[in-house]
Amino acid sequence: MTAEVALLNKQATALAADSKATFGSGMTVKTYDSVDKLFALSRNHPVGVMIYGNAEFMRVPWEVIIKEYRERHGARSHATVQAWADDFFAFAGKFHDYSKRDMELAALTKTAPFLKAIEACALVNRSLEPLIRDVAARAPHPALADITEAEFVRAYPGLIERFEDILRSHIGDKLDKAMRDQLRTLLHRITIADIETVARSGVVISGFGERETFPALVNMESDGVIAGRLAVSKRTTSEITVDHPSDVLPFAVRNVMISLVHGVDPAFLDYALTVFRDLIRANGERVIEELARGEEQRARMYAENIGMSDDFIRVFLDYLRDYIHDMHLGPFAATLQGMPPDEMAWLAESLVHLTSVKMRMSLGPEGVGGPVDVAVITRREGFKWIKRKADDGFHPGRDEEAD
Repeated sequence: MTAEVALLNKQATALAADSKATFGSGMTVKTYDSVDKLFALSRNHPVGVMIYGNAEFMRVPWEVIIKEYRERHGARSHATVQAWADDFFAFAGKFHDYSKRDMELAALTKTAPFLKAIEACALVNRSLEPLIRDVAARAPHPALADITEAEFVRAYPGLIERFEDILRSHIGDKLDKAMRDQLRTLLHRITIADIETVARSGVVISGFGERETFPALVNMESDGVIAGRLAVSKRTTSEITVDHPSDVLPFAVRNVMISLVHGVDPAFLDYALTVFRDLIRANGERVIEELARGEEQRARMYAENIGMSDDFIRVFLDYLRDYIHDMHLGPFAATLQGMPPDEMAWLAESLVHLTSVKMRMSLGPEGVGGPVDVAVITRREGFKWIKRKADDGFHPGRDEEAD
């Protein structure tokens, strides 16, 4: 896991990232506390990049791709941060001659988590149609939605054959032609769906484009190259303007930072709203059982009760949002908009450290930790390291080598 944050105001963007990374699974887990996740994207222009999630793109480390991009393309200028992000991913998509096996691994990573569900659905329902409907209800990945089933079958015959062999070993003769057709349809739907997997990487690019007076940020996520498509989608954007003078954007492990900025843990808020809704519905159902005359009236009143409880929750949530904005988010944003760059760096580092402390005091693996790298980007002074793993202290304003 990873904890990263970007703070933006009219003067600068401050980026901070922890250094812990875990590799492997089960009994073969190895953790390192010295992984680089924050880099300058250019030696000549005020743009930086952070990575989270999978540290590799199609089995090539992101660090290698970033540093090669900086050497080959970093001297170019782009009008906007979005243009920097588009150019960087175009470079990553053609960085290496990705083999058919690489693309099959990318597709396998998306489909493999569904194997047990496929086996269970085939055994219980003698059909994969229920699972196909469930997957079809998911939003398609923006970059993969146009991949047809026929194109998928041509691109991944080995993947389909592997799933057929596994399924045949569990259900035997039940795997007839109809179910094989359903399996191909299901694997195609899973592949083109917007499903987060362990292979997904997040890339955060922030700074100043040539035509941008104030900083901007673009957060893209990628599942690699699938069926010849670069599976990249935009997740978050931020542009500082006169009317939007500051922003705080956490990435990866986000709950601690959101709790501090919003004044409430998002998981607790979800739980509280769910309990509140269930209590309202239960109370309504009690009244319905006492007052309803006949099944038709009971059914109508039950439907109205569900709609009414949802309306109550929406109104309650609106009040909560107003309170959160007035008492927590608003004051935080007002303070951030006038904060000097060095103070922004301190705040960004503190938010990552607080996440690390929370993870350490929680049960389970410590997915966040190690030294925190901090950089500040201004339009005129460019990308500057404030704190790095290579040294032990702060050096505000020091302009060091980009990597």
